[in-house]
Amino acid sequence: MSLLRVAGGGSIRALPLLGIFRVRRRARAQPARGLFLVNVKVGRGSSNKLSSGLAGAYVSAYVTAADKDAAQRLAITKLTAKGFEFLATQGPVARIELDAWPLHVAQSWPEFIDELPRQHELAAGLEKDMVFFGPFVGYERSA
Repeated sequence: MSLLRVAGGGSIRALPLLGIFRVRRRARAQPARGLFLVNVKVGRGSSNKLSSGLAGAYVSAYVTAADKDAAQRLAITKLTAKGFEFLATQGPVARIELDAWPLHVAQSWPEFIDELPRQHELAAGLEKDMVFFGPFVGYERSA
């Protein structure tokens, strides 16, 4: 460190600034795990869960995962494990905040409120990967 002479005959030590003017880069925080909605179109595949006249179904998959991509992969994996043929996702993967879950269920699936998990069950299971489905809406083969 160097000494600086000041008016009046004294001296002071100059302290290095150690980069206080440099822009500090903040580490990007990992997004918190969340609940995601993945709308999927499936074909019958080897599943026997659809009536014989149906070619496939549309289903809302609800997934707790680290991010949207992981949620989509988990939804597809779970559906194919059940014997369905994955055909496509329908629209973007959406994040649903836990506080909004009761309203989402009441608006989207009021007749299935008792069959879908409650908000506290989702909060308790948020730290692990979980997949559950809304109702399957079947479609017939096109002529």
